[in-house]
Amino acid sequence: MTSAAGKRTAPIHKKTYFGASRTWDTWNKLTASDVFALTEEPGFEGQNIYFYNNHPIRYVYLCGIVQQVDLAPGAGANKFALLSLDDGSGQTIEVKIARRYGPDVDGEVYPSNTVVDNLNVNATWGLASLSIDGRPIPIGAILKIKGTITKFRQRQIDLKRVFAVRDTNEEVAFWAATAKHRREVLSRPWLLTDAEMRAIDNEIEVEEQKERQRKSERKAKYVKYEERKAKNDEKRERSRKKVQDLLDEGALAGSNIIKAPWE
Repeated sequence: MTSAAGKRTAPIHKKTYFGASRTWDTWNKLTASDVFALTEEPGFEGQNIYFYNNHPIRYVYLCGIVQQVDLAPGAGANKFALLSLDDGSGQTIEVKIARRYGPDVDGEVYPSNTVVDNLNVNATWGLASLSIDGRPIPIGAILKIKGTITKFRQRQIDLKRVFAVRDTNEEVAFWAATAKHRREVLSRPWLLTDAEMRAIDNEIEVEEQKERQRKSERKAKYVKYEERKAKNDEKRERSRKKVQDLLDEGALAGSNIIKAPWE
């Protein structure tokens, strides 16, 4: 299976417009081959933003067979497990699973030993296996995974969600949805009219004005708080000084009749 992800037929829009894209805030159903074919564009380096044609993508959704499960090499074994996923697209992809290690923070009890609540990594004598919702996941099982794209030597998926595929019907439904997403969204360039861009620019300006107003209000409240605090501090200082002056002058009532312990 080949991918058209890297074939750009339209310009990349500014990041401020990405919220209007159908791919930006969604889990994009892709193949492993698609993930490797996504492009990185100048100006977006180091942001984990990739492009299918000119569609901006940061969240991906894949389905495939568990080919292998390992602990990360060396000192990384306590931090990560690595799942190799084969979806039949001609590429296998590595899925990074972040493990929880060390004592729970503030006594908090986590539902699993990974950052994915329904997924546990079981390690015995350096050999790793997985369980989802308490059920063992054997090699050859089919999983659906959601994650972001990261890079270590080559692209991999940083796992955020995982689901065990229950039957063939569920797998077929996933591939049908993947084909629909490709046909109706990804295969068409993302185009914005001048009117749409102006509307987005206006929305951004309105939000920026609101944020400036909120900052101004917070600043005014802080100034008032500091003024009240300064007045209270000044009042307390005057009271303290008055008492201190009386003590220094020996003028507290009855101080002239206080006897020494030996008197």
